[in-house]
Amino acid sequence: MTLVMNSSQEKLTVHDVIVVGTGPAGAVLAYLLAKRGLDVLILERATLPRYKSCGGGVTWKAMQNLPFDASAVFEQKAVGGVVTYAGQQLLKVEVGWPVAWLVMRDRFDHYLVQQAVQAGAHLVEGISVVSVEDKGDRVVVITTKGELQAQLLAGADGVNSIVARSVGLIPDREVGVAVEAELAVSPASLEAQGAYATFDFGALPGGYGWIFPKRDHLSVGVFKAIPGKAIGLKKALEKFIASEAVLLDPKILHMQGHQIPLGGRTRTLHKGRVLLVGDAANLADPWMGEGISYAVVSARIAAEQMYYALKSKEIDLSSYTKLINASITPQLLSARLFAKAVYALPEVCSDLLSRSPFMQQMVFDVIRGDRTFIEMTTALLLGMPRIVVETLFKHEQPKMQMADG
Repeated sequence: MTLVMNSSQEKLTVHDVIVVGTGPAGAVLAYLLAKRGLDVLILERATLPRYKSCGGGVTWKAMQNLPFDASAVFEQKAVGGVVTYAGQQLLKVEVGWPVAWLVMRDRFDHYLVQQAVQAGAHLVEGISVVSVEDKGDRVVVITTKGELQAQLLAGADGVNSIVARSVGLIPDREVGVAVEAELAVSPASLEAQGAYATFDFGALPGGYGWIFPKRDHLSVGVFKAIPGKAIGLKKALEKFIASEAVLLDPKILHMQGHQIPLGGRTRTLHKGRVLLVGDAANLADPWMGEGISYAVVSARIAAEQMYYALKSKEIDLSSYTKLINASITPQLLSARLFAKAVYALPEVCSDLLSRSPFMQQMVFDVIRGDRTFIEMTTALLLGMPRIVVETLFKHEQPKMQMADG
């Protein structure tokens, strides 16, 4: 923290870093910087905990990259997957290891930001950012409660990032759309779903439907991966709910739509003293819409680059953009290409997945985070003869074992 004098000779605090937003990217970034002794201010427009529409799947990759244990807020552990097509079950498989840990985002995000506060970051809730101005020697953040200043600023304010708009980053943002509902169901439905995550690629054109088990209810939603408006998405969700046999007498507790930033394009993610992380940087997977793991990784990369910039007094954040485009962007591009194939032929791909244990292994590995998208697509291309044989001579496998590598 430093003090500067304005034109009226008033002392103004200049924080080391201001982080706008308290999602996984913002919370982890604030935690890592605060642990290194920096003066970190976190701004959040809502009052925490706040509901966030999201399936709430935390992958193994995300778990491994979190700088602390977050198991205290896990709702359920998904140990297998169900693949349906337009409500008809094609596959139910236990994979032998957790596919993902399921969370409610209000509790999960709140827990993450609490870790940042305990590490020394300062949190201000109920404050909205109006605009951002890079003054060359500092960043000025204009908020609904006055002006704040920092040496560096991180935009972690999601797909509709005000920070990004203020400094002219990602003007052509590409997004998918999802509608999600929290459903109260009977004990019989909860038991029937069990610890399995359901994916239905026949729920709507250019997307999929999902059912994720939580502690005492089910999270159900539809995701349209092809950019466009959310026209008819609510009806698609209602149709999906009606088509799934496991969803007996559901009662909607909460329904909400949201945009998901589709990654896989090389973009500039910094400008002057400002950079973007997580959804604000358009780092979600264009196939499944998963963004938590990439948000955490981007926060780790940002923390290193911001800390170095402050300590060296060389304010050049271009290395952050280069590192993201070298590590995350190629994976999301591979996911984008895979998504195009799946959503062009969803019934064929669903049938292949239901018949080929090898394909199941590759797909569930990438969902869990044991394989990258590039590794999966390469393996599927090389393994196509094996997939063809397995689909011609389908073998029932009640439990799938993890492959090497």
